[in-house]
Amino acid sequence: MIRLNNQKTYEFNVLRMCVVYSRFSDKRLLSEDYRTTKAGFAGEDKVSRFLEEVVLTPKVEIYRNIMIGNTQMDVIVVTPKMICILEVKNMKGEFYFDSISKQFYRIIDGKKEGMRNPELQLQRAVKVLQRKLNLKGVQIPVQGLIVFASRAGIVIQPPTLFKSIPIDAVCDTLEEMEVKSKEMISNEELKKVSHILKRGTCTIHDDVLMGRLGIERKGIRPGVKCRKCFEVGMKRVYATWVCGYCGCHDKEAHVATLQEYQLLFGSETTSRDVKWWLGIDNKDLISRILKSCIAKYTGSHKNRIYTLKFEPWRLEPFLAFEMKKR
Repeated sequence: MIRLNNQKTYEFNVLRMCVVYSRFSDKRLLSEDYRTTKAGFAGEDKVSRFLEEVVLTPKVEIYRNIMIGNTQMDVIVVTPKMICILEVKNMKGEFYFDSISKQFYRIIDGKKEGMRNPELQLQRAVKVLQRKLNLKGVQIPVQGLIVFASRAGIVIQPPTLFKSIPIDAVCDTLEEMEVKSKEMISNEELKKVSHILKRGTCTIHDDVLMGRLGIERKGIRPGVKCRKCFEVGMKRVYATWVCGYCGCHDKEAHVATLQEYQLLFGSETTSRDVKWWLGIDNKDLISRILKSCIAKYTGSHKNRIYTLKFEPWRLEPFLAFEMKKR
């Protein structure tokens, strides 16, 4: 039986990017990061679906979007006989790994484009995870594969340190790797591996995201987002929210909007920030919203810090909408 660990947490990165993109005025500045993040997520999703058919030793566990230190790992397959990191690339074009210059580039539409080298990314990931496991007494060698998830991507000059394969070959390749493996780790060691990787799941809030993108908080457009057309700026009319774009009426639209707040700014907030984010200035309404949307609070009334309930499933329709966009 294959078990997908850290289920749903791997969506946070792409959700954050989609939230920022949907609320930032100059989308041209974010378009490349937005497309790259979505493509990466879609590629990992494809690989995960393929892995549902792989035939490996029982107790197979799949981890996605693991961060150990500053090193991100797309997909990790763990069995009692092997640990393999999959570096997933979901790109089109002809790909070249230059073993001498260590550069990676593609040719698409007749143009040559230099890109981050997935072989070097994977090499670093393998070293980081291997070091972490060894420190915990787990000695099994960490292996690596570069998987091209798009069938419109063709490797012309292959890498030398790791094998690169198309997505259709991922199951057969992993099965062959496990058959050839002479390693076997104990149940106790598997528990150690699981503990290390579960601690590496991505957090709700990425406090350096906007800095990396070069945008400030004031550049983010606040307001309640419609859960039908996903435009920002719903107005409160009596006891419901009304969308000026599609006419949708929704009593709980603010709940999903507060999930977006947490992805960008964290779960802790103040009544002032909630007023700003939802675009309302009614103290009684803010009080009612906070009562229904917080998990706890600390501090006196004037300096109170609220911890919002985190219910990311409320953003699944928004993510599905964003993933369909070209």
